[in-house]
Amino acid sequence: MSSINPFNLGSVSSNIKFCNRKKEINDLLTHAKNCTNVVLFSPRRLGKTSLVKYVMREIAKEDYLTIYVDLLSIISEKDVTEKFFNAVVREVGGDITRGSFVDKVKKLFTRLYPSIDIAPDGVSVSAKYDRTETFTHLMDDIFVGLNKHLKKNNRKCLIVFDEFQEIVELPESKRTEGVLREYIQNQQDISFFFVGSRRRVLKAMFADSKRAFYRMGFIYAMDNIPEHDFVPFLSTLFKETNKQCPDSIISKIYEFAGGNTYYIQKLSYILWNMIPTGEEANEETLVSAKNELMKSEAPVFQGVFVNMNHGEKKLVRALSEDPALQLYTIDYLAKHGLSAGGVQKSLKSLIDKDIVEKTEKSYRVVDKVFGMWCISSLE
Repeated sequence: MSSINPFNLGSVSSNIKFCNRKKEINDLLTHAKNCTNVVLFSPRRLGKTSLVKYVMREIAKEDYLTIYVDLLSIISEKDVTEKFFNAVVREVGGDITRGSFVDKVKKLFTRLYPSIDIAPDGVSVSAKYDRTETFTHLMDDIFVGLNKHLKKNNRKCLIVFDEFQEIVELPESKRTEGVLREYIQNQQDISFFFVGSRRRVLKAMFADSKRAFYRMGFIYAMDNIPEHDFVPFLSTLFKETNKQCPDSIISKIYEFAGGNTYYIQKLSYILWNMIPTGEEANEETLVSAKNELMKSEAPVFQGVFVNMNHGEKKLVRALSEDPALQLYTIDYLAKHGLSAGGVQKSLKSLIDKDIVEKTEKSYRVVDKVFGMWCISSLE
């Protein structure tokens, strides 16, 4: 009987094997238990969502209420209201298929109520409310109802706002931030995790003294897992499924991925499928796996690239080929066909989008694999 590929792919899981995230897990659990707010950020695809969902699962074992709100697709305060309310009522209402669900929720909230939709593919809940109600009143209703539930059941709560930085893109963002702060700062039994991938934007929300969320959370940066931890971890997963991957190959997987957890996992997944049971990965297999990964990621990379303007595309290509700290020198500008004004404008935009970052040594493309695709697309 063949083994199952041990490398989880294509879904966010709260029950996956973590490679040495013990410190992060312990830190986040401690903050949640102390009802401390946390601002958690890292580059995309480093496993933030899986990590916080794991923490939610662990703290739920101690009877904490856990609420997860994904704000990635919001375009208005209406979206914030509905996503937040829907996430809250799913947790406080219990089993959505039971008749008692609506009754429980109605006893907690006065301005919002749930609408249950039963379809062939499952049961869903959506928020119903008077559209003339203000965002302030609706947030008040959600927080008052949630606290009623917590007090009645003598529970504490962890709320995760994923991709929280998207709040700044709303037309009424200043008001939205102000209203949310008004209610969040007064919570005694709730810990809030503000999670995001656009690091500069998210950090600015909490580090700028002029912003509503100034110093509202413990700043927590999530870094790459070191190579020396990943090598034995991946090696064990291969061995447990009757396949071998030499440490030298795993080191090359890590290097190719730039330490990015998503690419390490996906490349390992592809490589595992290419190795016959009982046999060992080699250089030739690794090359084939890399090519397969690049091919599978190409549509995503094309979408990112197409959404850049001309100046951003030129600068990303330049930094993919030639990371540098001094971008305004005559030689660098001439070599890559750039202008000082164009670089200045594009650089800020690309950093805000978390496509480019500044390190001690250089400005560089955050996603190393995307950078390699940018170079290969010129060939």
